[in-house]
Amino acid sequence: MEYLIETVSPAKAKSYLETSEGNRPLSKAAVRSYSDTMKQGKWMLNGIPIIFDTGGHLIDGHHRLEAVVQAGIPVTMNVCRGVQKEAFTTFDCGLHRNLGQLLAMQGIPNYNTVASVVSTNTNLVRCGRILANNGKQHGRVTNNDFYENYSRDPKDFQEAAVFGREMYAVARIMKAAWVGGLYYYLSHTGSYDKDYVRSFFSSVCNLQTSDINSADKLREYILTNDRKNESMRMRTDHLFAIVVKAWNAYVTNKVVNRYNFNAEKEDYPKLILNCE
Repeated sequence: MEYLIETVSPAKAKSYLETSEGNRPLSKAAVRSYSDTMKQGKWMLNGIPIIFDTGGHLIDGHHRLEAVVQAGIPVTMNVCRGVQKEAFTTFDCGLHRNLGQLLAMQGIPNYNTVASVVSTNTNLVRCGRILANNGKQHGRVTNNDFYENYSRDPKDFQEAAVFGREMYAVARIMKAAWVGGLYYYLSHTGSYDKDYVRSFFSSVCNLQTSDINSADKLREYILTNDRKNESMRMRTDHLFAIVVKAWNAYVTNKVVNRYNFNAEKEDYPKLILNCE
């Protein structure tokens, strides 16, 4: 076998793809993620090669090469030639691991919850919502971006994940990723005291009536509203709008009778931050 490091241009990537004798359908999401990473200059030479068999046919690396074509820029890659064709059955087919899997490989506790908290916080920082707007307004976030965000503050992301899991375990009222992500965002980007944020979400996630009106009304709304006729994205966006209203009522000491949100008549609410 022969190993080389090559600068693969879009034209060369296209010619390599043409040598393939067949591959499973490409994952558009994976190709898009790789392409975005390449265009941002964050693609790394990691030792995992593009592989050709003894007949010169491409047998692994289809997603990466298609990403080079879509990115429209040359990328440095490892290339291996002369592999037995039958070895294809042992490949992982090149799809990268998600953040939770990367954290698990490093022995990080609560790795899936930590990954979800990082994702939630990243979306909140970028567009002020739990769900990103499909990358249309704020650009797509790559797996590398999520990992970089985590690496800047692993201790506090772990703390936020633990808090989220604890709150979810009380009565399963709010997802751990929401509680943990909002806790991290409001205490870091929002500059609120951690105990102040904890008090609000502890009250929301406890089935007992508290002395925080906004939290009690939010809990009541969550427990009594099941929007079955809406898509998951619509339900999520609607519920998050109610969460935002509840938080804003909390920080402004506003007494609330009940919450509602009409997307056709109201602007989407924004979280009040302590730093504004």
